[in-house]
Amino acid sequence: MTSTSASPLRRRLTIALLVLLALLPVLFIFARTQDARRNIVYWDEIDTAVAMMLRLHDDASPGNFLRELWAINNEHRMVTSRLLFATSHALTGTVNFVFVNVVGNLTLVALSVLLIVAAGTTARRLRMAVVLAALLYQLQHYESFMWSGASIDHFQVVLLAAAAIVGVARNTRAGVIVGAVFATLATFTLAHGILTWAIGAAMLWHAGNRRGCALWCGIAIVAVGAFLLGFQLNRAQGFATLSGAGVLLVVGYWLTLLGAVPALGGNALAPWLGAALLGLIGWLAARGAARREPIAFAFAAFAIFALALIAVGRAEHSAGVVYSRYYVLGASAWAMAIFMLLERYSSPARPLALLGWTLPVLAVFNVAANRAFAPHADSWLECRDRAAVHFLQHGVDGRGPLTLHPAPAHATALLQKAEQHGVYRMAPVCLERTFPRDAKPSTRLAYFVDAMTVSERSVFITGWAALTGERARRGQVQLVLRSDKETLLFTTVTETRPDVAKATEKPEWELSGFLFVARRERIPEGDYQVGFLIDGPDGPEFTLTAHRVQLIGEGKALLATGD
Repeated sequence: MTSTSASPLRRRLTIALLVLLALLPVLFIFARTQDARRNIVYWDEIDTAVAMMLRLHDDASPGNFLRELWAINNEHRMVTSRLLFATSHALTGTVNFVFVNVVGNLTLVALSVLLIVAAGTTARRLRMAVVLAALLYQLQHYESFMWSGASIDHFQVVLLAAAAIVGVARNTRAGVIVGAVFATLATFTLAHGILTWAIGAAMLWHAGNRRGCALWCGIAIVAVGAFLLGFQLNRAQGFATLSGAGVLLVVGYWLTLLGAVPALGGNALAPWLGAALLGLIGWLAARGAARREPIAFAFAAFAIFALALIAVGRAEHSAGVVYSRYYVLGASAWAMAIFMLLERYSSPARPLALLGWTLPVLAVFNVAANRAFAPHADSWLECRDRAAVHFLQHGVDGRGPLTLHPAPAHATALLQKAEQHGVYRMAPVCLERTFPRDAKPSTRLAYFVDAMTVSERSVFITGWAALTGERARRGQVQLVLRSDKETLLFTTVTETRPDVAKATEKPEWELSGFLFVARRERIPEGDYQVGFLIDGPDGPEFTLTAHRVQLIGEGKALLATGD
């Protein structure tokens, strides 16, 4: 093969490899968070979605509908997400939080596609794709990937802001109008979306488009005026005082927010890295980045100032904690800064060479972020699912150590009313599976059942199970219910059990705990022997125990003592 024919082939292979490398973090993060996508209402969603839909159920008049859309919640007007909740209810009769989560997650994909397409040439698009994949698709963003209440707002607002910036960057009347539409949507998604107007005005002024800037500012006055109409602060959550100490608190938290992404959550290092990001952006600005990279620079500026606004509102309330849902802004700012550096120093003769040298650093960061935040993601999921388990068991919130809402009685009243009116019903946490044909009786499956209860409402079983010689893994314990008529298999919720690891002297069994709950109506009447199934390295293994649950009449749980 001649060199002239080899070069295009090598280029195509390089492009294919880079595309694959960019896709790997995307595929990993969606696979890693797949189990979290359940129709379970949690925390803020109880008030922002379920309570709203109940009020609309009681009064669906146009006036009340508009009031609900326009209502303020912790300084935000979340019109776009409330419209989605209302649309879901109108189309299906309920609010499905799996659907909401998928839509929220797809907004991050749409953001990536938008920025990649807007980058221009193939080389620039590849650089943008690889950087976005490394910084946006990792477990620092676990709340937004796993919780629809975070993704539908915090992922959505960055897409809307970026779309507004891309529209303005076209520097045409049509572009200004399209950008203004997206800026309006961003404004009515989260409060920091309002900054899109200032960013767009600066872009148009810098480009010398005075008419476009005047049009933009006119629309901004209307949109921002509407946002501020009847605006109130939530004084209950607390704000930093207007003093030297208050200013230092806000600035310190802002720098922490900016530097938290590369610091991998280390708050001691984060402020210094935040200051470094500001210095880097300032250095790029001094060298004409706003002119050469209007979209990337403007989007980075939006993310940086959005975090400043969050710091003003949350510095006192957060006590220095950087919540996972805020990381998307910091990651966006760092991604744009890295992209602009790559663009500045990439050689036209070898446009992908610098990216090749940068790839290992981005890959190491992505893997390190996943490893560092995997325990946080698992803990969040376990807390949510355990709270849901006890709600399904008792029909009320607050009976277990973890709750669905900080005010359990309030959540109970709303969820019970929502179920009565068909607005929302808590979905099963433990899902039914087909018993595998190749499952073999196990001689090494250790277990202990701590408690079993049967009521008119539910069946509840908790304990631990693990395979001797194997490390317990999250989600591996499945519950077997066998009667003389059928064999049922259900997933369980993993419960961290350091007590089991200590008592058995097997630290690898810390994730052996399980919780099972199912509504009585989901399980046919019968007398069931309880067992466990674990998918081991040589295939699924199961064992049946002497414990039984009788689901006949009032029902009974027969816990075999000494087993």
